[in-house]
Amino acid sequence: MGLFDFIKNRRTENKSEILDKEQTKTNLDLIQADIFSFLKPLGFKKKGRTFNRQTENGIYQVINLQSGKYEFGDKNVIPGLRENYYGKFTVNLGVLIKELYELDIHNKPTDFYQEYNCQIRDRLPHLTMEKDFWWTISSNTKETAIEIIDGLSSKGLNWFDKFENREKMCYNWGTEKTHALRAKLDVGLITLQTNKEAGQKIIQDYYDSIEQKPHKDYVLELSKRLGVHLNN
Repeated sequence: MGLFDFIKNRRTENKSEILDKEQTKTNLDLIQADIFSFLKPLGFKKKGRTFNRQTENGIYQVINLQSGKYEFGDKNVIPGLRENYYGKFTVNLGVLIKELYELDIHNKPTDFYQEYNCQIRDRLPHLTMEKDFWWTISSNTKETAIEIIDGLSSKGLNWFDKFENREKMCYNWGTEKTHALRAKLDVGLITLQTNKEAGQKIIQDYYDSIEQKPHKDYVLELSKRLGVHLNN
């Protein structure tokens, strides 16, 4: 096959993808409907492709179905580096602590949160398969939905249980293999609500470990705003 034939075939594939776009959305809607039938009795509410459940006051558990974006134009796919996720989706998990969310002056008050708002985040396939994975949105919607539901039942809900209240969160957050670098800061900010001395010590230890000056300045400014004195 020559270069011209390759480009022609790619354009034909892109054209068929555009024609299938509505069916892809419909199939994902069917998958989502089955997943919501499982989640609704557990206390989850739905908005768009995202589900929310509040556990302890101010703690929200978030599940999001992220579909691959359709990119117009001819894009080169580099396996392992730049994949084409059109026609696929993955499942994101997150836990949000409201008082930490509201510390950012740019965050607007809301009663429904997105996965990208969360302080603690992971993906369902990371828990079930120990790798990143995107499901193909095919006509086998029931089969795909069952696989997602089984994954949530066996791994996802157990992951959420580790962070269902602030006590568990302070114990578990930061001990996960995939924990964020600033997990210790989050734990310090949570602890600060009930034990200022202990919270201040955690934040001071975190501050002392920071190497990047911009982030060090951010933590110092945040601490001053919260009335926490740091030695610097």
